[in-house]
Amino acid sequence: MRLHRFYVLQPLGEEVVIDDVSLVSQWMKVFRYQIGDFVILFNGDGNDNSYSLHEISKKSVTLIRTKQTLTYIPTQKITLCLSVIKKDNFELAVQKATELGITSIVPILSLRSEKKNLSLERLEKIAIEASEQCGRGDIPTISPVITLEEALSSLSPTTYSIMFNMNEKPLLLLPTSAQDMPLALFIGPEGGWGDGDITLMESANLHKYSLGHTTLRAETAAISACALVNLL
Repeated sequence: MRLHRFYVLQPLGEEVVIDDVSLVSQWMKVFRYQIGDFVILFNGDGNDNSYSLHEISKKSVTLIRTKQTLTYIPTQKITLCLSVIKKDNFELAVQKATELGITSIVPILSLRSEKKNLSLERLEKIAIEASEQCGRGDIPTISPVITLEEALSSLSPTTYSIMFNMNEKPLLLLPTSAQDMPLALFIGPEGGWGDGDITLMESANLHKYSLGHTTLRAETAAISACALVNLL
């Protein structure tokens, strides 16, 4: 039987006590766990820890570790810089980017951004749930909303940064020198980048590519770019 994975913010030893009220409630009321049932816990250190439920109270659960195994943590640093779009679409992009191994997600304000704010707490919850589901051993970082100019100024000189735009040549192969470098992927909003956005990114010497010959929705472009760089 497939065991459910849960992300926790605490050290994981041979014995662990879970006193997170919401997690304990989920285990007892949703999953209806009992003494002797098993769960997998991870905290981002690269290990999956299998535990059996040993003691249960109204406010806490004591677990005993039965096995520890290495889990997958992405090795290449890939940042998705996605223009702020409609809430549901941005949340979908965060979920899929997490599954595809993106290490950090940066919501950016560009000239045609449709909305000016997102719930960082909600996005982090979606990223955690996606990591739990897909077997990933860590959680991507999600930054507060920043401007495109701020995102560009924070780029490291050692990062291979790509602006995706409809009118450019398709990305078919990363240069050999870029294949082990940190990557930053810039995806525009619905309606595409504004002229001022393009000028800023050209001034920052971003590499320019497209994702093919059709017009993609912003969330589709983000997911496609994340999948593509994992395959190149």
